[in-house]
Amino acid sequence: MIELVLAAFALSIHTRGPIPTPAQTPVSMVVSGRTSTLQSITVQGTGNEIPATFSGVRLKNVPRFGWWVSRHYALQTDYPPDRAKHLLTILELAYPHYVEFFGREPAGIAEKRMAVVYGSSKESLKTAMDADGIQWDFNGGGITYEGLNAAFNYPSGSLQYHQRYIVLHECVHLFQDCLYGATMTTPSWFYEGIADGISHHVWEADKQRLTVSVFDKPTVNNWLDSALTEYAKSPFKASDILDEKRGGRALGFLLVNYFESDPEREARFRIWRDELMRLAKYRAYQEDSKRLIEQLFGASRLDSDFDAWVRARKSSFHYVDWGWEQDGDALMSYGFPQTGTYSQTNLQFPPKERPAFDPLRMDYPLHPQSRLVGAVHRGISSPTVGCLVGFERNPDGGMCGLGLGVQDRSMLAVLVDRRRTLVVDATALGGESRALPLTDAFVKASGKTYEIGLTIRIADEGIEVTARAGDDPNGEVAHLNMVLSSEQIQRLLSDPVAVLSRGGLHWVTPYVDDARRWSPPLEALSPPNRWSFAMQPVLRSLVRASWRLGSDSPSSLTALVRPLASAAVESNVDAARRAYGSAIAKVLSDVKASQAPPESRQAALTDLASVPKG
Repeated sequence: MIELVLAAFALSIHTRGPIPTPAQTPVSMVVSGRTSTLQSITVQGTGNEIPATFSGVRLKNVPRFGWWVSRHYALQTDYPPDRAKHLLTILELAYPHYVEFFGREPAGIAEKRMAVVYGSSKESLKTAMDADGIQWDFNGGGITYEGLNAAFNYPSGSLQYHQRYIVLHECVHLFQDCLYGATMTTPSWFYEGIADGISHHVWEADKQRLTVSVFDKPTVNNWLDSALTEYAKSPFKASDILDEKRGGRALGFLLVNYFESDPEREARFRIWRDELMRLAKYRAYQEDSKRLIEQLFGASRLDSDFDAWVRARKSSFHYVDWGWEQDGDALMSYGFPQTGTYSQTNLQFPPKERPAFDPLRMDYPLHPQSRLVGAVHRGISSPTVGCLVGFERNPDGGMCGLGLGVQDRSMLAVLVDRRRTLVVDATALGGESRALPLTDAFVKASGKTYEIGLTIRIADEGIEVTARAGDDPNGEVAHLNMVLSSEQIQRLLSDPVAVLSRGGLHWVTPYVDDARRWSPPLEALSPPNRWSFAMQPVLRSLVRASWRLGSDSPSSLTALVRPLASAAVESNVDAARRAYGSAIAKVLSDVKASQAPPESRQAALTDLASVPKG
């Protein structure tokens, strides 16, 4: 479900009262890698009592707006209480990941909160901004003001994903402002890239679970697909982005994810970040940035490595027509296409392609496949794909399912029509259209969950479609086969798959044998980095110490970086601890004996001593 689900969680709500301190509005969650799962949250409305925020006295009361507070945020909004609480829940779940990325919390966060203004429309937000003395007519849904330390938002579109995305994005800027006092001491590709990167998210409403920094997901904006499309049309280098010769949101997203997707690169990238923040040269960062990039990465090597990394990347999804939400693995369509026959999102998984694991593809929590969908396998002689379609929001309306052999808007469509008819339409491929009325027993069985499983096998002679419904795995089953030509079959094997909907409010959960792997249990705590790697802070300290010593860095120090970086990728913290434990004494001895200047040696030793050992 896309709607906010609160019943299963301890959510303490107070609609009016004295302003509580941050400690009096606690939030509890399980943080597991890039995923936060809510346990409990306290939200309180303070009416027109303005909480203490990093904005000082700049923000004013606004007619029809009220204030709501959680642990780290003060929200001023004209939304109803449930919506206000949802926005604060999203922000609190994201907060540990902001801290992880920037390395620390803003000074004073125990006494004051970060201020967010979210108007229910562009017009209502303008009223709020006018009250605060701000005259600005901006495009899009959000803007964050340096100096004022406040994020302003309005719903510039109707997708719930995008409305969450807006506030997550702007509050990355807000966090940076409250922590460092400015964003523009860093390049726009950085501060927009990290905001887009972190807010690229997947939400699971029933679990109140948020996964951030998702590289590859379907909902728009899909910056990965946009960046790779631009690269295919007009290739660019990392140095083009760094030198600001090529720009735009998609390219910043791609470059930040390049730096953040490898354990050692991430450690070096954070040195670059921290040094630019320390130097704090407002709009005059370019010379220092270039020097640091050369020190940390080597400009020419960076270009070649970035090019190889980009060429290896694939976007799993390509948005075609309005409009899709996501909840976990499931997609929900509004079913009212803007330009074509169906609402459509493509999955770039040709059935004949052999599955291969890539940690950056569909890098969000994997859920068990529905038992209503049979086994799916790609890269074999008769591959299968499938999906679960859900009619809960629209029990007897519209149609939804999968497209195969997708070429733009042309494809073979396998659909369930109004929960009563199974349809295979190959007319776009020069074939026929066939319909199988589902029995009354089948329709009745599907009404228990309003879900139907589809399994599609591409055989030598054509396709074989199986539909299933009901609680009994051996219960209601329907079959519809269609003979196809060899050319038509080759198209189905070679081209992408698509989720399709028309007529409104359908769930479609596709299964395409994507080779994803199970992540550690999300109910268990694990460090909030991409690899859930407890020794990542130690790896960062090793890389930082080596950077401080420069050419005088001992070989024992640089040699210790490699096994820790490998252990992070392999999620083998025990191997990392063993490597560290057997080498660190010699590393410390060699650093002390280094020919580096005394201040560099001392700084490196401080780095190595200041991090818990995981």
